[in-house]
Amino acid sequence: MFVRDYMSTDPVTIGPEQTVGDALELLKDHSIRRLPVMSKGKLIGLVTKTDLIKASPSPATSLSIHEINYLYPKIKIKDIMTKEVVTISPDAAIEEAAVTMRENKFGTLIVIKKDSLVGLITESDLFKAFIDVFSFDRPGIRVVVAIDDEIGEISKLSALISSMDLHIISLVITYGRDGRPHVVIRLKTDQKEPVVEELKKSGYEIIE
Repeated sequence: MFVRDYMSTDPVTIGPEQTVGDALELLKDHSIRRLPVMSKGKLIGLVTKTDLIKASPSPATSLSIHEINYLYPKIKIKDIMTKEVVTISPDAAIEEAAVTMRENKFGTLIVIKKDSLVGLITESDLFKAFIDVFSFDRPGIRVVVAIDDEIGEISKLSALISSMDLHIISLVITYGRDGRPHVVIRLKTDQKEPVVEELKKSGYEIIE
């Protein structure tokens, strides 16, 4: 799973000489919260809705875009934008994007390839990736099983599930607070009780 699989392409951008009013209009028209700032085809900054609110007069929300541009024509994007922008490659793993966002407390990363802007990836895109990993939007049952942290345990569990003639939709390993591996399995069936009973009979601890 890579950034390129979940990013949005052709992001809306703004130029450094444009005004706060221009930016507010773009955010409103496209229902977005941030704009990459581009000059001569190169990324030079980022401006967010928060930046614009701070730069705008307090009653700006009650003014029209034309009134804001008339009253505050000197507030240019280049004067309020963030110049040091954290970016990521479209070929980066999706988890790298998640870690970068968390460490920097960002809700969005600009995606750059060979110095060219190719997209944006947001927290919402990461939520979609998270759902895909666990196949939560596919019909089936979800069972969480504790296993020993030893070689071959996943193979044995998979073989048991196969012997029950069940299809594994997704299988993810997490770790409980006690450090033990927990296997989160989504199975293509609507019969949970027989599955749980068979797993228990084989000595597995059912966490959920």
